[in-house]
Amino acid sequence: MDTYVINKDFSSSKREVEATGFATVGEFIDFYTHDGHGGTAVTLRIRATRVETIDRISG
Repeated sequence: MDTYVINKDFSSSKREVEATGFATVGEFIDFYTHDGHGGTAVTLRIRATRVETIDRISG
């Protein structure tokens, strides 16, 4: 699993999230993980217009 830092609202506001990856879904960015049974679960959903950058810091 990777760790991502989300820079939000074009300010110094940051949030870290652990996820397998992320994808754009309509106007949202979904961070997701895979479970041991081949399923996918969304761990965080954030409105894309609130995100300035996404950086992978480990993984």
